[in-house]
Amino acid sequence: MRLMPEYSLGMTARQVTLLEDTDIGDEGLTVTRLHLACEMACHNILVSAYGADDASVGIRNDIWFWGDAASGDLLHAEAMIAGIDGKRIIFNVFARAGTTEVARGVHERLIVSQARFMKSLPGPPD
Repeated sequence: MRLMPEYSLGMTARQVTLLEDTDIGDEGLTVTRLHLACEMACHNILVSAYGADDASVGIRNDIWFWGDAASGDLLHAEAMIAGIDGKRIIFNVFARAGTTEVARGVHERLIVSQARFMKSLPGPPD
């Protein structure tokens, strides 16, 4: 029987990204870049305790985004484990551009077997 990695409430991690022109769209900081930064902050907590076959997939992303950033800014995304339900890990996340908070919310990830997950993906199109 495979044991779950050790995680506890309150564990934190950060992802810092130097924003580039491609991270800024017509409406400002892209939602894609913001969500990826928050997901990576969560991943950075989990990866420290992964076993050889562990991976995680995002299953929920509820991030409220009200701020903006510019190319050349540092985007800081921070995550904290707020809940653990078996293989499901719930995180509080927030992001700031420089010193200004631009987003916060909840992200959930599921711990999975990397081998089984990869086998479940469809093959290349014919």
